Amino acid sequence: MKAVDVKALQPGNQLAKPIIDSYGRVLLQKDVIFTERLIRRLKEFDFKYVFIEDAYSENIEPQSIIDEELRIETISKIRKTFKTFDQFDATSQNQYVLERSIDDIKDTVHEIANTINHHDEILSIMSDIFMFDDYLYNHSINVTVYTLVLAKELQFSDKEIEEIGIGAMLHDIGKIKVPKSIINKPDQLSDIEFDVVKEHTTYGYEMLKKFSNIPSIVAFCAYQHHERLDGSGYPLGLKEANIHEYAKIMAVSDVFDAVTSNRVYRNAFLPHEGLEILYSGSDSLFSKKYIELFRKHVSIYPNGSYVELNDGRRGIIAKQSKIPDRPIIRILEEEKLRLTLSELYEVDLSEHSTIMITKCNTTPF
Repeated sequence: MKAVDVKALQPGNQLAKPIIDSYGRVLLQKDVIFTERLIRRLKEFDFKYVFIEDAYSENIEPQSIIDEELRIETISKIRKTFKTFDQFDATSQNQYVLERSIDDIKDTVHEIANTINHHDEILSIMSDIFMFDDYLYNHSINVTVYTLVLAKELQFSDKEIEEIGIGAMLHDIGKIKVPKSIINKPDQLSDIEFDVVKEHTTYGYEMLKKFSNIPSIVAFCAYQHHERLDGSGYPLGLKEANIHEYAKIMAVSDVFDAVTSNRVYRNAFLPHEGLEILYSGSDSLFSKKYIELFRKHVSIYPNGSYVELNDGRRGIIAKQSKIPDRPIIRILEEEKLRLTLSELYEVDLSEHSTIMITKCNTTPF
C-alpha cells in the first residue's frame, strides 16, 4: 500500500486502510473503490492523505509503534482527562474524579513505555496521521511516544519515565482554556490571538501544580515546553541553564510532531523536512544532543513515500533498514522509463553509500 495525497486520488483507486475517527468509528471501510463523488467528499471534509492499494506497492506496510486499539483507547483517556479538568477545579468536591483521570493517564504512559521497550525497529508513526480529527489528542499521544523513545535511549529511571511521560501527555492541557475559535482558526493568527494561545503554558501549569498525585515536575513540563535555549521562547523567556531537561526533550518532540501533522491552516511537512526545521534551530532553539538522538530513532522517509535518487532513478520506500535515513527503495523508474511489475527490484541504501535521496513526496513525481 502507499500513502496518496487526496488531491492525487483517481476514480478507481482502492482504499487499503480504513479511515477511522478518534472514537474508533470507521468512516470508510478497507477496499472501498473511490468515485469522483467520494473523492470530492474527502476534499470537502479536509482529508489530506489516504492509503491505497496498487500492484507496484504490494506488500509495503505503513509503520506504527502503537497499534490502532491502543491509540484509540489512549485518545479516549486524554479526551476524558482534558474535559474533566475543563469542568472542575482542584478545590471542588470532584477532586477525586480528577485524580482518577490522572491515574488513567499514568497507566497509559506505562503501557506505551512498555510497548516501546519491546519495539526494536526504527520509530515511525507516519501511518497514524491518517486518523481523522482531534488533532490535540493525537498530538498529545505522538509527543508522548517520541519523548518516551528519547527517554529510553537516555536510560531514564522508571520514575523519570513516568514523570516525563505524564508531562508529555498533558503538556498541552492548558489549551482547553483557549477559545476554540482561536485554536481552530483556519488562517494565520493575529499577534493578539497568538498572545492568547501562548497563555496555554501558564494555564496548564496552574491546573497541574495543584494535584498531589501528579509529580511537581509535570506542571513544569506544561510551563516550559515552549521555552528556547536562546531565551526567545515563552512564557518566561528562560535560557538554556534555567530550562528543565524534560522540557528540552519535549520541545524537540513537540515541534517535530506539530510541523509533520496536518493542520487546518497548512499541510504537513514530510518527516525529513521536519528534521531540517529542528536542525535549523540546533543549539540556538533546541538541544543538538536531543535532535541527534531523535534522528537515530525516527524514520525520516516513511514506508510508502516516493523518492528520487541522485542517479535519476525513482521509487517508493519499501521498508526501513537499521539506519533511519538509508531505507530500502523499490525502484519503479530508471532512465526515465517506468519498469514493468516483473522488472521491479529493491535497493538498500544502507549498503550503497554513494546513492542519495534527492527528493521525497507522498505522491508520484
